[in-house]
Amino acid sequence: MRLSSIASRNLLLFLTAAASLSSTSLAASPSDSKSDKIDPCTIHSLSTGSFYDLRPLTLAEKGTKTQAATNESFHARGYDYGSNFTINICAPVVEAPHLDDVYGLSKKLWANISAYYTDAEDGTIYSIGQMNNVPTVRGRKLLLNYTNGSPCPDLDEYGDPLPYSSLNARKLIDDDDDDDNEPPSKGHKSISKAARRHKSTMLSFICDTSPLLSTTPRISFLGTFDHCSYVFEVRSRYACAGATPSQEKGTLGPAGVFAMILVIGILAYLVGGIVYQRNVMHQRGWRQLPNYSLWAGIFSFISDMTQILFGPCLNRLPSMARLFNSKRGGYVRVGSDDRRVGRGRTADDENRLIDDLNEEWDE
Repeated sequence: MRLSSIASRNLLLFLTAAASLSSTSLAASPSDSKSDKIDPCTIHSLSTGSFYDLRPLTLAEKGTKTQAATNESFHARGYDYGSNFTINICAPVVEAPHLDDVYGLSKKLWANISAYYTDAEDGTIYSIGQMNNVPTVRGRKLLLNYTNGSPCPDLDEYGDPLPYSSLNARKLIDDDDDDDNEPPSKGHKSISKAARRHKSTMLSFICDTSPLLSTTPRISFLGTFDHCSYVFEVRSRYACAGATPSQEKGTLGPAGVFAMILVIGILAYLVGGIVYQRNVMHQRGWRQLPNYSLWAGIFSFISDMTQILFGPCLNRLPSMARLFNSKRGGYVRVGSDDRRVGRGRTADDENRLIDDLNEEWDE
């Protein structure tokens, strides 16, 4: 008996391990074959196995599946920086078609700006990054980087931007070497031609399941190191790690994983129960099934309730007249004569026999 129980336990462990390995191989093989094809604004972390989808955070003038139509992008307060920031996620800002005279960029690049700010003093628009829809994961941090914004200014010994000439700044973009010695005009920030650095933005996403952040993220400006690189913190529930989306072919979604676990549990229950009932309890036939008495009682109850609830209705159906005897309420064989109730005997024969028995009893 002890050997049989050990064998049953080993069989259950083997089935569970085999099912888990098969489900892992089914879920992993498609992702390996499609590693080169990644949807925009999504990323699958190879180190943690987590999947991130930032597409619901993208704003569009005509609206998206998760965001309503709008004519404004997300905003972040600059506080002591002196200017507020306008940002979109994985797409150009909604205001891009209406931007006018972005400093240091040719006009053909204005429509691709994903983050910018307007100088509070002179109203100049500075781009802090062009559109990028490829997030990155470093460790457990989800990041999105915008680069190639407006040219960065030179800094003085205190770290403050130096005045520059807007004409010289435009020459840097066009690679024009003429008039390089032209003195900068007052009121603008200067830029070093040798460096040719451009403003950039780093968005650091943090998982936050607050109900207030169901559709709109909370974007906070963390600071800038040299008036060239800007760092923001983005809190949203879409920054939380999840499973691979079920719409990808060959992958298992939450419903598929639940169904797989359910099937494995049922198989383990049946196989383990049958092995135990057959080897330990020495049962045969249907009684080998685990908890046979329980399931037999449930089936009998369902059968009786079906007959009670639907039996009268079925008896009145013309097509069911041959299955149910409406006169006596009992069952008859299909295709047999209604008057015949036994083997070779009719109802009249049985009535005659009953009368003979009654006469003998009276005598």
